[in-house]
Amino acid sequence: MDNGLYQVAGAMRAGEKRLDVIAHNLANVSTRGFKRATTFAHALHSGRSGTPQIVTGTSPDLSQGPLDTTGNPLDLALDGPGWFVVDDSSGRTYTRDGSFHVDDRGTLVTQDGEPLAWKGARGVLRPAGPPVNIDSTGLVRQGDATIGQLDIVDVDQPAKLAPAAGGRWTAPAGVQEIPAKAVVRQGNVERSNVESMDELVALVGLQRGFESAATMMRTIEQSYSRLNQPR
Repeated sequence: MDNGLYQVAGAMRAGEKRLDVIAHNLANVSTRGFKRATTFAHALHSGRSGTPQIVTGTSPDLSQGPLDTTGNPLDLALDGPGWFVVDDSSGRTYTRDGSFHVDDRGTLVTQDGEPLAWKGARGVLRPAGPPVNIDSTGLVRQGDATIGQLDIVDVDQPAKLAPAAGGRWTAPAGVQEIPAKAVVRQGNVERSNVESMDELVALVGLQRGFESAATMMRTIEQSYSRLNQPR
């Protein structure tokens, strides 16, 4: 088959992958702490024929989203690079969604009920106790009592983090935790870093790319038809 058809088909497959990513980003434009995905594509020559293949993949955009003030003392945002650590059923996972609450056992948990990790022993809060104060380092106090310090970390290879359930992230083998430079902002939450207008502009460009690829495919098909006509 003509290399042109391979290239056009590869471009259309890459466009389909990009469409899925844009749709996923737009669906999470209002998800707190969500990090948009980006796509990349590169051509490889594989097989004995050296036929070019377009390989597509995704990578996370971990840039910070805007901070919204809520006034809720259990809403926390990280200003700068870093992650809240969650002790869920799969081990240590990471999140930027700081919409937390205290369960009936006094545990500070995520929206889906997973406990946050602390430095040292896990802190216990009184649901009906005095106001909770959390400083810029994650040190938690309730009234005059010091409860403990939240475990807030960064990783040395953030681009290798993999998305997990609940909007959290996991670190594959070889990725190490390092001290975070982030500052905790109590009474704030981080919004998604998706800009809907940018995604819609990308969607328009993608549509035009599909149209160009479809036109090219029709042109190649017409060329083959003329070549195969009886003379």
